[in-house]
Amino acid sequence: MAVGYFDPQVQSSMISVYRGSDYFEAQLLKGLMEQQGLQVFLQGAALQGGMGDLPALGHLSITVNDADQQRAEEIIAAYEAGDYSLDDGD
Repeated sequence: MAVGYFDPQVQSSMISVYRGSDYFEAQLLKGLMEQQGLQVFLQGAALQGGMGDLPALGHLSITVNDADQQRAEEIIAAYEAGDYSLDDGD
């Protein structure tokens, strides 16, 4: 199956687990979730360049399958707790 392909017969319903405005943080979280085998969709990324001088908050959203919600929230909590941070020696 192609990356980003949505097949409604294979997918369960989707749920949003992240909403923010930091594109790099959203991409990082998306990558961490994908490394754990979750199917992740980042919505709103294409709006980033069209914002111009207007401040926009919460235009990025990460959605996952309902069945993956708990694992996705655990990954976000671990990220926020600093579990994925690099040590000075790394």
